[in-house]
Amino acid sequence: MNTSRPAVERDVTEIIIGQLSGAVDEAKVDRKDRISIVARRDKVQRVARSLQQLGFDHTIAVSGVDHPAEKKIDVVYFLSSYSHDDLKHLVLSLKVQLDRENPSLPTLTPIWESANLFERETSEMFGVNFEGHPDPTKLLLQDNWDGPPPLRKDLKIPELA
Repeated sequence: MNTSRPAVERDVTEIIIGQLSGAVDEAKVDRKDRISIVARRDKVQRVARSLQQLGFDHTIAVSGVDHPAEKKIDVVYFLSSYSHDDLKHLVLSLKVQLDRENPSLPTLTPIWESANLFERETSEMFGVNFEGHPDPTKLLLQDNWDGPPPLRKDLKIPELA
């Protein structure tokens, strides 16, 4: 990918659209140095492997976005590259939209080990099940936490008396 820097985002987006037709619902350049993709839940591992092969070799973060009115939770993987000079300046967000009542998707830790702790945090805070995760134990909350996921927008915090 020896292209001029301003064109890299567009070139990468076109490659993604070409390679992942049917697996992504959307791929676009958001702004300089930012690309976003919306992947289908059942194709997310295929999309992740393709992105890794393109040079996106690590996760910067993984987070959730709660949309209670739409009954959806988005899981967003923020990806970048250490190994490809043309990609080092880019941040690619890979979003998967899930049903809020049963938010579940395959773990991407076999593809990006750096997703491990981030997926655990997203699981705790948003209630997302990462199927096949190698260590689904709690990361931040107490082991005896039995309340709802604390970053869901409808969480009711009891008032202190």
